[in-house]
Amino acid sequence: MREKDRAYDYHDLLGLRHSMMLRRRMRGDGPAPDEREASAGALLAAWPQRVNDQRLLRESLALLEPLTDTLTYLYAALFRDGSHLRSLFPDSLAAQRDQFAWSMRQLIEGLDQPEIIVPVFEELGRAHRKLGVRASHYQPFGAALMEALRARAGAAWRPEHDDAWLRAYRFLAGVMSNAATGELSTPPYIKGTVVHHELRGPDLAVLQVRTAEAYDYQAGQYATVGSGRLPRTWRSYSIANPPGGDGVLEFHVRATGAGRLSDVLVHKTAVGDVLRLGPARGITTLAAASGNRVLLVAGGTGLATIRALLGGLDRPASPPTTWLFFGARTRDDLYDLESLRSCADRFPWLRLVLAVSDGDAGPYENGTVVDVVTRYGGWAGHDAYLAGPAAMVTELAHRLVDLGVEPDHIRYDRQ
Repeated sequence: MREKDRAYDYHDLLGLRHSMMLRRRMRGDGPAPDEREASAGALLAAWPQRVNDQRLLRESLALLEPLTDTLTYLYAALFRDGSHLRSLFPDSLAAQRDQFAWSMRQLIEGLDQPEIIVPVFEELGRAHRKLGVRASHYQPFGAALMEALRARAGAAWRPEHDDAWLRAYRFLAGVMSNAATGELSTPPYIKGTVVHHELRGPDLAVLQVRTAEAYDYQAGQYATVGSGRLPRTWRSYSIANPPGGDGVLEFHVRATGAGRLSDVLVHKTAVGDVLRLGPARGITTLAAASGNRVLLVAGGTGLATIRALLGGLDRPASPPTTWLFFGARTRDDLYDLESLRSCADRFPWLRLVLAVSDGDAGPYENGTVVDVVTRYGGWAGHDAYLAGPAAMVTELAHRLVDLGVEPDHIRYDRQ
């Protein structure tokens, strides 16, 4: 059997398991023992020492750096004692390791702000459904994690560190498992067929995918995408068009050169290929009408998110005055310009500004999109929507607060 066929058999089995669990829930049988978890509130209440544990976790990080090396040991320990778990992970563990390291840092830094970190880990729990992860899998992963931490830290590891990490992982696993179980009525993914694939540059492609069934999303959200050409590997891509009636989703993908999913979608995917799409996620969606003007800022393929939001703004009878800033490293990296200029010509309420950070900017603004937005002055009275590289978005969010935008009027997805 070909590797591609084996991959789809694996995911068909996941779909079958989901159907069986859903039928059991509809019969009133309730979740199996390994699927029952306490609510996030109960998990927090059971961890009264979490603020003190935050100090211990921060302290212990110095013994574990670089954290990605520590996590490499984790996977070795996990697969040594549970070789059957290897099938839950992609062939290359680099992205998985980096994502988990990021998650650990988010947990440690956010323990004193549960209203922020709980949604982050609930989202991760829901996302893990499409990999076939069950509540029973968290125990061996946790055991391997603790072995890796102890081995990496060596003699400097203290019992207090051990206890803090055990409590932190127990909380993380509970939140993730609870969120996954709570979404049992939703399939872990649906299938879609590539109906258009167009290269917009040597490393950039625009894909249009027609879903096999209705796909529910809002303008500004993203989908996690998987391909049979790279089994058990998923990555999030923003949906570039607002919801419509034709069942087609558009994605803008830039290859990274690392041989991962983005490279597969840009260089090895063609019309007729079938992709898997996890449920739509993300909070960069249009807020209810506030009377404010709107600021849209995109860096690189973050333009996909902003394009979808722009389509959503066009639907009210009187769209708000809107500024759209789009920045890239070079003039050649600015893409989709014809469509953007057409929007600027058709929409009297839209102001378009293009920025180039490196080389000759030509007719465009010179500098990073963060600097250009800053130069244009105060943004009080605006609702801001940001999409692009994490560093760009984070820096601009901080600057916009200084420029008059209320923090709760700035929307972007944390990466």
